[in-house]
Amino acid sequence: MFLDEVAEMPQHMQLQLLRVLQEGAFERVGESITRNVDVRVIAATNININEALKNGLLREDLYYRLSVIPILIPPLRERMDDVVPLVAHFLSKFSCLYKKEIKEIDDGALDLLLRYNWPGNIRELENVIEYAFVRTTNSNKIESSKLPESIRNFNGTTFGLREKHSFTEEGGESTRLLALLEKNQWNRTLVAKELRIGRTTLWRKLKKHGLDKSSY
Repeated sequence: MFLDEVAEMPQHMQLQLLRVLQEGAFERVGESITRNVDVRVIAATNININEALKNGLLREDLYYRLSVIPILIPPLRERMDDVVPLVAHFLSKFSCLYKKEIKEIDDGALDLLLRYNWPGNIRELENVIEYAFVRTTNSNKIESSKLPESIRNFNGTTFGLREKHSFTEEGGESTRLLALLEKNQWNRTLVAKELRIGRTTLWRKLKKHGLDKSSY
């Protein structure tokens, strides 16, 4: 059983849940019959656990009952490599849901998604993709113009760049990357294919070396 936002449950519900976890028993509302249950519980929350315990929002006894194998998942903004596969997953999901084939997103739209800070994490990304999916009607590819205005107008920090120069393919990784980008007219899909790496890996390398075409 997956319990989401468990730290935001009312105190009386936390107490009831604690009893179920400790005794494996509960009564349905309006019944006097005690029922036994044998389940494995996975609980999640997106609030700061220490702060919730300190402020009394989360019962300590419930927390220590649940915290057998704690797993900390960083926010999406700290694991941007996950954006590309998540976008692919959501596109596949909405293709089935809306009965239309849109399996691609163009470079400009992907760049915007990779620069956004995602305060709403994966749920926000899913909503953004669904919004763009619904608005895409005459194409099988999502373009940047179909993304929400909040994504298109985001003014977060972009990756700094050196002054643009023309480089040959000799030299370090950054020199090679810039040469390939110029050679392929900044088409990252072609660059990734030429390097035989995934787009996520390429994006990580560009970020590492401060190569971002929007700053030129």
